[in-house]
Amino acid sequence: MKTIVLASPPRRGADVKTAQKNLTKNVFKQNFQPGEVDGQFGEQTARAAKRAKYWVGYPPSGILPSYGDKLNAYLSGKKKLPAAYLSRRKSRLKLAAAKPLRQKALEKAITQIGKTESPRGSNMNPYGLWYGYNGVPWCAEFCTWCYVGAGAKTSFKKGERWAYVPWIVQAARRGDYSCSITHEPKPGDLVCYDWEGNGVADHVGMFEKWLDDAHSRFSAIEGNTAVGNDSNGGEVMRRERTKSNVQAFVHVGA
Repeated sequence: MKTIVLASPPRRGADVKTAQKNLTKNVFKQNFQPGEVDGQFGEQTARAAKRAKYWVGYPPSGILPSYGDKLNAYLSGKKKLPAAYLSRRKSRLKLAAAKPLRQKALEKAITQIGKTESPRGSNMNPYGLWYGYNGVPWCAEFCTWCYVGAGAKTSFKKGERWAYVPWIVQAARRGDYSCSITHEPKPGDLVCYDWEGNGVADHVGMFEKWLDDAHSRFSAIEGNTAVGNDSNGGEVMRRERTKSNVQAFVHVGA
């Protein structure tokens, strides 16, 4: 099998269908969510290949959005995992079985409810001070503070990732920094909002829980918000939101 990578136009064919089937059902009994088995290697299938490589035990340098003979052999069971891969896989599974990073980050966020910037309207706050970029809208810096404090090693980084919400969405769509788009948010996953519906994310918070059976309303913990000023209100609050304003739910892996 020739290695399949993202291309324009996207690669199509029986080999892509084989990849999608193995990414859905494999010897590891993990569904890496490649999307519809349609024989087209798009972004969703590429992200699934990255996830598969992570859980199979590839070294960080090898976790790329591509699918070739090696990954195909591991997923189909035609080839056994090397000892180093088995060790990394075991370690990653153990880490995942512990309290999720997202849950620890959410718990940290909840402890900050009621905190405000000072003085009001200044965007001066402890999260921006910690991040190293104070006096600017700080919803993303708040999430970064929570996740780094909870132990994030890849997805968030003090002074570097993240202070700008659209970049979070871009990274998740590419599958970078252990971030991915999810359609089934769990407590602590990020919620990126697009109030104007123009394709550019305006604000970010942390999903807490659904408030109705239809999954149309939910609560979130957010920094730099207020009733009447959703994106620059200056306070950490629990907000009730509607799914119609969400541009993306983002899962953070590590």
